[in-house]
Amino acid sequence: MVVTARKADRARMLTSRARRNSGFTLLEMLAVLVIMAFAAMAVIQTGRSTAETAKVRSFLIEAEAMMRQARTSAIESHTDQDVIFDLEGRSLVSSASGLVLKVPAGVSLDGRLARVPERREHEFVIRFFPTGGSTGAMLPFHFRGQLYELRVNWLTGHADVRRV
Repeated sequence: MVVTARKADRARMLTSRARRNSGFTLLEMLAVLVIMAFAAMAVIQTGRSTAETAKVRSFLIEAEAMMRQARTSAIESHTDQDVIFDLEGRSLVSSASGLVLKVPAGVSLDGRLARVPERREHEFVIRFFPTGGSTGAMLPFHFRGQLYELRVNWLTGHADVRRV
């Protein structure tokens, strides 16, 4: 009888201990929720920066295409074609197609371009000639610690974008 009572006591102790240890405390639940919130914020921030970087890269590709189109148009039409770099308006404007590219927010710019007297003070021009040449340019774009350069060769008029 004594052995049976001990077994019963032991069974009750195991049951009450199991009941105490089952489930989570409020503190444990809050800790898990805080960790999940931090993870979600990190994922959202990464997605945001990726989207902004994609916009900048897209702008650079479109700017390179604009230069190539202006060169082709100058050769085909046998007339000079300009791409106007408007510092005040933060845009590139093609005289050949009328296309306007806005420089994305967060991108700082400065460059070495020809100054054409008939343009306003804050406008610079990359001029493409019927021979295929150009006035040349080197446009550095700074974005989040990265430097991208849009280069236009003065002799050949070839345009390309490089990450420096």
